[in-house]
Amino acid sequence: MTRTIAVAMQKGGTGKTTCSVNLAAGLARGVGGSPQKVLLIDMDPQANTTSVFLSPKFALGPTDSEVTTYEVLVNQANPEEAIKEIELEPNKRAGYKAAPLYLLPSHIRLARAEMDLLGVLRREDRLAATIRSLGNTYDTIIIDCPPSLGILTLNALMAAHEVLIPVEPGYFPLIGISLLQQTINDVAQINELHLAGIIPTMQDRTVESRETLEGLEQMFGDRVLPSIPSRVAIRNAHAAQMDIFGYATDAASRDAADAFASLVKEVRND
Repeated sequence: MTRTIAVAMQKGGTGKTTCSVNLAAGLARGVGGSPQKVLLIDMDPQANTTSVFLSPKFALGPTDSEVTTYEVLVNQANPEEAIKEIELEPNKRAGYKAAPLYLLPSHIRLARAEMDLLGVLRREDRLAATIRSLGNTYDTIIIDCPPSLGILTLNALMAAHEVLIPVEPGYFPLIGISLLQQTINDVAQINELHLAGIIPTMQDRTVESRETLEGLEQMFGDRVLPSIPSRVAIRNAHAAQMDIFGYATDAASRDAADAFASLVKEVRND
């Protein structure tokens, strides 16, 4: 049975895309276990995940012949027409293998979906129906959600079995978790969705980082997953259109890759 995980937080800048990209890549590469066939779904109109694996040009303006998440959600195309196979390059120096990763890309026009689906019966189930149509083609599906609690995020939560919440240091993200938790609880009445874990992101040696981590541990206990450090290498990997495992070459980038490897190992269930 396919495992479907939504990476969600209604606040922007928490590391949703970074976690989605590297978690999907790590599972596909077989970090911490056997390689998995992974589908990464970009549900964010900002299309940052798509920019990493395709290009910013695609995310801003694919031609009319390109099919994206938008066309799939509004029933203009089947998911098979949109899904692209991405070849993750090997990193022999760091010991990470090459692997295929499958991407359902986004585009800025996905923002129109909120309006286009207004008044449509069961509009919150469009993504779930799409995933059901794929059967058990994939071992794991990772959904990168937009920074909101609108219809696109609701679609992701309705389609998922589990939610991972990335949280950066600070007071306001802790408030945001409570709002998202209420939505998760509401959706759980329908599809048994559950919170799989909290990912502390952008961690450094500041008091704010330490206090945020302590607050998360008090609130969520063992559901707090390995922390992701604040590293320029992570942003540089995105700019190079690579996951951190493919990019890791020097000490700083290998440190970031090791952190994500720990996260992947915690999330795996094989």
